[in-house]
Amino acid sequence: MDAPSGWIIFACSIAFASASFFEVRYPSVVVSAETGGNLTIAAGPNGGNIYMTPGDRGTVFIGRTDMLKLFQIVNSQPPVWGQKAPYGTLGTFLGGQAVSLQLTAMDPEGTSLHYEKISGALPPGVFLDRASGLLNGTAPDVDATYEFGIRVMDEQGKYADQTFTIDTRERDQCRSSPCKNGGSCTDDMGTFSCSCRTGYGGKTCTISCASESVGVANNLKTIPDAQMAGHYSFGGSDHKAYEGRLNSPTGWIGENTNSWFQVDLGNPRKVYAVATQGYSATFNLLTFQLQCSLNGNTFSDVNGLNGTAAVFDGSGTSFNTVTKQTLPVPDLCRYIRFVPKTWTNSHPGFRVEIYACEDF
Repeated sequence: MDAPSGWIIFACSIAFASASFFEVRYPSVVVSAETGGNLTIAAGPNGGNIYMTPGDRGTVFIGRTDMLKLFQIVNSQPPVWGQKAPYGTLGTFLGGQAVSLQLTAMDPEGTSLHYEKISGALPPGVFLDRASGLLNGTAPDVDATYEFGIRVMDEQGKYADQTFTIDTRERDQCRSSPCKNGGSCTDDMGTFSCSCRTGYGGKTCTISCASESVGVANNLKTIPDAQMAGHYSFGGSDHKAYEGRLNSPTGWIGENTNSWFQVDLGNPRKVYAVATQGYSATFNLLTFQLQCSLNGNTFSDVNGLNGTAAVFDGSGTSFNTVTKQTLPVPDLCRYIRFVPKTWTNSHPGFRVEIYACEDF
């Protein structure tokens, strides 16, 4: 029959045995009032209850709000840290030591957690895995205490904060006795330095400086051509400075005692020895002096033990013989000049190599 205005008609079954007087069972049931009307659902006057019971995979919406989800958020508890008191230290680590620390927390509702650093600083080289809470990396080689705050958050947005510290200690870099041949070690931040005895050089004093060629020789050529110069060469430009490399098939020839042959080492080095060869059976170097400079402008003589300019022997008439001369006192130079003093025939001809160590 037709419903009176404002009435709602349900097709329903009435069940008495189950204590439900009114029950509607359809795939979808919509109850609505007319425009501007109210919908009132009231329980019995003597303490009756109103139940909204979704299916196993359903929920309850009011408007567009998932009420069950809202109740879960409201009723959820924040995560709980599973270890360490606030401001607790996570340990002390030596520089270079591996760090692997698992931060643990639990969520009372059993949802997954993620971790964030919210304050302070982790030790350089140590990183936080935000999904697992693992602190992993390598401890820096410094004496320091690092304090940092970590927030653990659940899927409902509830969180708990905790403050931790990690202590790092500088490792004694000299403990392994890295300086050889009597060198003395000085510990430094993350490294060390060696003070080498005379005659030795290199980071750990393992280089015999009198045998460490700088690379002028023709088979090495560590020193570029542009770092070699010849002044007042015989025949003008016919004899290039880069021909003056030890074991070169030619050589450099000077005009007289006003000539000099110069090598730029590129940076200051302590020079311990030099080697020479002649140019040919005709032009050979008998004696020479050395001059040294740090700036390329002001040169000083390399002196002997008596304090006067040292005179060194060349290869003489045996022009292919390599004659090596050790400096009486090692000299710190960037630029070193060979100044011929005496020679065979009419002009001094020679080839050279230099032996030096970096000035650590």
